[in-house]
Amino acid sequence: MDVLLVEDDPLVLETLGEALRQAGFRTERHTNGESALASVGRAAPQAVVTDINLGAGMDGVALGRMLRAQFPRLPIVYISGRYGELRGLSPQERFLLKPFPTSLLIKALNELHVTTARDLAL
Repeated sequence: MDVLLVEDDPLVLETLGEALRQAGFRTERHTNGESALASVGRAAPQAVVTDINLGAGMDGVALGRMLRAQFPRLPIVYISGRYGELRGLSPQERFLLKPFPTSLLIKALNELHVTTARDLAL
């Protein structure tokens, strides 16, 4: 998998997942942090895209911290329509305020040097 995508809104999850697929990324989609965390074994995804507010349970920031503890260089893109900014991001993290054009998500992943399966085949 290229991108672990975590978003509790089914429409946003589908829209972002489709945009990532069209850009050549293989995604694994989850609607909550707990299932996303459970899906990650010993091999990290190339990147994580997660909403911050995931409803009940673990939020996206907690998910990011847990994954970064296991995989310190893991690129993470946090997205939110509720928070205007996210402070203290590392160089391998980005924040996007919803709504945003999907091209900004692709740009953020490219800035973080996330490659697609298509790129690796070339």
